[in-house]
Amino acid sequence: MAIGESQLDSDGPSTDVDAQFGWRYTFGKVMQDTTARWGLYVVAVVLFISAYTLIDSNLSRLTFGAVSDFAAAEALPLFEHPERIPPPGEIESNVPPAFHPDGTLSHPLGTDPDGRDYFTRIVYGAQVSVSVGIVSTLIGFVGGTIIGAVSGYYGGWVDDVLMRIVETVYAIPPLILIIVFIVFVSGGTPDIRYAIVGVGITFIPIFARIIRSEVLSVREMDYIEAARASGVKNRDIILRHVIPNSFAPVLVYATLQIGVTILVVAGLSFLGFGAQPPTPDWGQMLNVSHGYMHSNVWLSIWPGIAILVTIMGFNLFGDGLQDALDPRIND
Repeated sequence: MAIGESQLDSDGPSTDVDAQFGWRYTFGKVMQDTTARWGLYVVAVVLFISAYTLIDSNLSRLTFGAVSDFAAAEALPLFEHPERIPPPGEIESNVPPAFHPDGTLSHPLGTDPDGRDYFTRIVYGAQVSVSVGIVSTLIGFVGGTIIGAVSGYYGGWVDDVLMRIVETVYAIPPLILIIVFIVFVSGGTPDIRYAIVGVGITFIPIFARIIRSEVLSVREMDYIEAARASGVKNRDIILRHVIPNSFAPVLVYATLQIGVTILVVAGLSFLGFGAQPPTPDWGQMLNVSHGYMHSNVWLSIWPGIAILVTIMGFNLFGDGLQDALDPRIND
C-alpha cells in the first residue's frame, strides 16, 4: 500500500481527516465548552462597551473639536455625562437604585455623592479598566516574549545575563515595584498612564520565563537545525520559527493575565495611584464608596460586580482557550 493510500478513496482525499489547527478549529473547540463560551460572550460584551465608551470619550480629539466629549452618551436616554457634576439642587446626590415617580427608570443604579448617574459611570468605567488591562498585558507580553525568546535561543552568557535581570525584577513584590515606579516617573503626580507602564513592566518577567521554557525545547527541533544549516539568520529564525512555535502557552497566559491586570489596576486606583477623579474608573469608584458603606452600600456593590464579572469572563475564556490549544486533549 502506498504512503497515504489509506487516506484516499475513489473520489479523492478522505473528508474524515480534519486539520486540527488554525483559528477556526480553536474557535470551534472554545464554543464547544459551555463555560468558555459564556466567558467569550462576557468578554465580547465588555470589549464592545469599552470600544464604544473609548470612542465617545475622545470624540473631540477624533473630530478636531467639532463634537464635544460624551456627545453620543448624552444623546441616549439611559446615559448622562459621566464626569459632569450637576448644579446644587438639580439632582439628589448619593441616592440608591430608584425608579422615577412617574414610572420610568431613572438612575437605575442610583447616583454617587456628587449626584452623577452611577449607571453611566459604571459603563464608562469599563473603558479605563479593560483598556488598561489589555495594554498593560500587551506590554508585558511583547517585552517578555522578546527577552525570553532571545535568552532561550542563544543560551550561554546571554541567557545568564537576561535571566538574572528578569529574576531580580521578579523577586520584587509587584505592588511595591509599581508604586515606586509611578512615584518616581510621575514626580509625585499619579496618572493612569504611568500605572499602565508600571504594571506592564512587572509582567515582563512572567512572560519571559514562560516563553524561555518553550524556546529551550523548540530550538533543538530538526527544522531549526535545518534553518541554521541553510544559512538563515538567527533573527529570522527567532521571528519566523521559534516564537510562533512557542506562542500557544504565552497566548493562553496573556488571556488569563488580563483579568489579573484589571484587578491590579483597580487596586492601584483604590489606593490613589491609578485613574484620578473625575475619570470614571471602577477602582477609583470603590475608593470613593468606602466612606459611604453604611449610608449607601450600593456604591461599593456595583463596581465590585463589574470587576468580578469582567475578570470571570476573561478567566473562563482563557481556560477554554487553554484546552483548545492543548494537543493532549482530543475529542
